[in-house]
Amino acid sequence: MSKRHTFSRTVVAFALAMTVPVAASHADNGSKGDSSGSSTSQSGSARTGKSASAASETVSVTAPVTKADGTKVVTAHKVSAGERKTALASGAPTGRAAERDAAARKAVREYWTRERLASAKPMPLPSGPKADKSSLRKGAAKAEQTLKADKAAGKTTRVNGKVFFNDDRGGKYECSASAVDSPTKRIVVTAAHCVYAGKNKYFSNWMFIPGYDNGNKPYGTFQAQHFHVLQDYIHRGNDAGSDWNSDVAFVTTKDSEQGKRLVDAVGGHKVVTGKTTEFNATIFGYPHNIDKGLTLQTCSKMTKDTWANRKYHFHTVTGCNLKEGASGGPWLENYNEKTGVGEIRTVTSFGSETEAYLGGPRFDDRAKKLFEEANSDK
Repeated sequence: MSKRHTFSRTVVAFALAMTVPVAASHADNGSKGDSSGSSTSQSGSARTGKSASAASETVSVTAPVTKADGTKVVTAHKVSAGERKTALASGAPTGRAAERDAAARKAVREYWTRERLASAKPMPLPSGPKADKSSLRKGAAKAEQTLKADKAAGKTTRVNGKVFFNDDRGGKYECSASAVDSPTKRIVVTAAHCVYAGKNKYFSNWMFIPGYDNGNKPYGTFQAQHFHVLQDYIHRGNDAGSDWNSDVAFVTTKDSEQGKRLVDAVGGHKVVTGKTTEFNATIFGYPHNIDKGLTLQTCSKMTKDTWANRKYHFHTVTGCNLKEGASGGPWLENYNEKTGVGEIRTVTSFGSETEAYLGGPRFDDRAKKLFEEANSDK
C-alpha cells in the first residue's frame, strides 16, 4: 500500500449525525426531489455572479491520451465550461478538432488490447480512519456470508462497471465506477485517486466499460473526455483525513463505438448530496481478492458516520470484504434490484488490507458543485 495514501496521524473516529442543507440541480438532497442550481465554473462564475473562491473549488481538465510508445496525443490542461461545451457540441466536430478527436479515439482503442486489459493491476485501496476493533471482528465474521457475486444479467449490472487507465511510466491500472444520470448523459463517478496521479499529473487512456464481466464489453466502451476533481484533493493538507475527504471525481465521457451516450446506453444512478445520516448501503465493485476482479461484487451494510481528526466526515461499513480494485465503486441508497439503479451517496475511497472495512467521503456541497461543473459539459 502506498505511503502517500496512508493517514500518518492518530485518527479519532466517532459516529455523529450532521445535516448540511444544499440545493442542487440534478444532485438531490435525498428523496425529496431536486431544486434548481447553477454552474460554478471559473468562466461561469463571471456569468452567474458567483465568487471566484466558489469557482476555484473545482478543477476541470482534458483527459490525457498517449500511445503505447509514450507519444502524447492529448495532454491534460484546464478547460473552461465554454471550451468543454464546444468539444461535445451536438454533431461531429469539424476541422482540426475532428482530427484531434479521431486521433485520440484511435490511440485509446489501440492501446487497450486484450493483453493490456488482462495485465492491468488493481489500484491499491488506501488506508483510512481506523474502525473500532470490536466492529471489525464482528464484521469480518460475517463478511463471507454477505458478500456475493452479482451474476444477474441485464439492468442489474450494466450501470456499474470497471475503468482502465495508465500512468506516465507505463503502469496499467483498474478501478470501479458507475454511470450517473444527468443532463449530459455522459458522466461517470469514481474515486479521485482513480483519475489524479499526483504532482499535477492525471492518468492517461481512461476508459469506462459498463457491465464489464470476464473481459466482455456488452455495452461498448466510453473514453474520458474531461476529468472533474476538487481543488481540495489536489492541494490537500497534511492533517489526517484531508486526502480522502475530497476523494471523488466525475468524468465526462465520449460516445461509445456505437455512437451512444453513456446514460442512453445503460442508465445511471441518481447523485444525492447533503444527506449525512446513516443509511443502508448497497456497495458495488470489482475487488481482486474475489474472482480476480473479473466479475462485479456487491455487499449490503448499514453505514456509520465516522470522523477523522475531529474535522473530516466519512461514511464507513464493516463486514464488506472488498479489497483493492473496488476503489470508486458506488454506495447506493434505495437500490432497486429490478432497474439496477439507486441513489449514490459516496464511492469507495479507502479500506483495510487485513479487515473487512471500507469508507467513502460524504457527498457535501463541494461534491454538489463538482457534479454541477461536470454538467456544464453539454
